[in-house]
Amino acid sequence: MPLGGGQSIGASCYYLKLGNSNILLDCGVGFQDGVPFAPNFHALLSTPYVQSLAQISHVFISHAHLDHAGRLPDFLLENQNAAVFMTDMTFNLIDHQLSNFQQNEYAVKRELLNARVTRVSYAQQIPFGKCRATFVQAGHVPGAMMTLLEYRNRRILYTGDYSIADTPFTSGCHIPTVDIDILILCGVHARHSSYRRSHGKLPYIVQKIKRLIREKRSVFYHIRQLSKGLELLALLNSSLDVPIYLDDFALRLSERLETQFIRVRRENNFPLGVEHKKFPNIVLSRDPRFPFDPRYERLDEDFSLHDDFNDIVEFVKKINPKTAVVVHSPPSSDPFDETIEQTLMNDADCRTQFVFAAEGESYIF
Repeated sequence: MPLGGGQSIGASCYYLKLGNSNILLDCGVGFQDGVPFAPNFHALLSTPYVQSLAQISHVFISHAHLDHAGRLPDFLLENQNAAVFMTDMTFNLIDHQLSNFQQNEYAVKRELLNARVTRVSYAQQIPFGKCRATFVQAGHVPGAMMTLLEYRNRRILYTGDYSIADTPFTSGCHIPTVDIDILILCGVHARHSSYRRSHGKLPYIVQKIKRLIREKRSVFYHIRQLSKGLELLALLNSSLDVPIYLDDFALRLSERLETQFIRVRRENNFPLGVEHKKFPNIVLSRDPRFPFDPRYERLDEDFSLHDDFNDIVEFVKKINPKTAVVVHSPPSSDPFDETIEQTLMNDADCRTQFVFAAEGESYIF
């Protein structure tokens, strides 16, 4: 049952019942006009499966983006029992982002996270009840993992957000070689056949910044999500040698990545606020209140790090599950777009049945 992030983006959280084990796959927060919203736990409590959130036994967090992990500390305040699993990198990135997002409210919640989270490694196996979980490299962002669950000779793979191609900080995902019965696929663009990564906002933003720099204009870019800001920084560092100034939050996040041997900063990167500014330059900051300065062009556009439609088709064909439950996938605004189901229905080598799971609806396989 999707509790959030069914056929939409935000508050990704998926309930899975395997025997006596009640599992959450991710526990995110969403934003509507800047106002946060949580997964719809009321929908779950209205089912015969659980009568209290205290019955949730396990939580698997795929990666450190807030739409997949931002609700976790509040959930742990309501549930004193659940075992929580994520990679060490994901833990560090979540801790930094939540300390920024929730600020003074976060001190008690940080203690909860430290006490309740088990930090796991790729390929590590965790037995629980009659199930077993194995963790698979997902790409997308550092530390992201897919979760492979085995129960009664059936295998369920939850992707979280993944990337089949390399990104500035990670290599592409690992494709499991075992037979998958059910794939729970976070397929943001699984209904957008016209979408190509080269058409996305990130290449457009990078090209626009380059053009402004050539015109001797400086750029202020408002970072909406810190990890995305560092992805942009990596691309700018690889193609420009102008000074780039980072706010304190971005600097501290880059330091956390660099403790894990992921190089983020270059010689032309400086803390925001130092006096030796040279023009033109680029400022990356999560604080939108940048002082007005006619030398700066302000950019406030978000972008996606998700696989495009062709990548998703390739991924599903490689996995070739019996059933693919597609979530985290908003409908297309283009009436000529195909879904992944329509594209693969005539593929003789594809055995997959597709379900586009709606929030608040339960599915039994």
